[in-house]
Amino acid sequence: VRAINDEIPDTRVMSDKLYRLEEIMRRIFEQVQKDPSSAGDLRRFMDYYLPTTTKLLSAYVELDRQPVQGENIARTKKEIEDSLDTINDAFEQLLDGMFSDMALDISTDISVMKIMMRQDGLSQEGSLK
Repeated sequence: VRAINDEIPDTRVMSDKLYRLEEIMRRIFEQVQKDPSSAGDLRRFMDYYLPTTTKLLSAYVELDRQPVQGENIARTKKEIEDSLDTINDAFEQLLDGMFSDMALDISTDISVMKIMMRQDGLSQEGSLK
């Protein structure tokens, strides 16, 4: 993604979308390194979404290099630009989903701690929120 971003003339909108995509992907891979059990969520990401995204971005670079920018080229480039918003949102959802087990564990720990504090007389009913 970084190499493709470097090949595209610096249009703020497209570059911002690609920087966001790069950041999301970096975080996904960092999370897998921290918690390898979350790698199971990545099969479709690695087998389809990432290669297809790369293909779309490579096509964008090829279209952008064309000396004559006709209607088909302009429309296709715009479609790719617009699809990056959807791709970024989907990849963010994937990243967020990788934290679902952690969120559930934390929520459970908090609930148990509140119950224990009430039982031990350390809090009043309903005072901890």
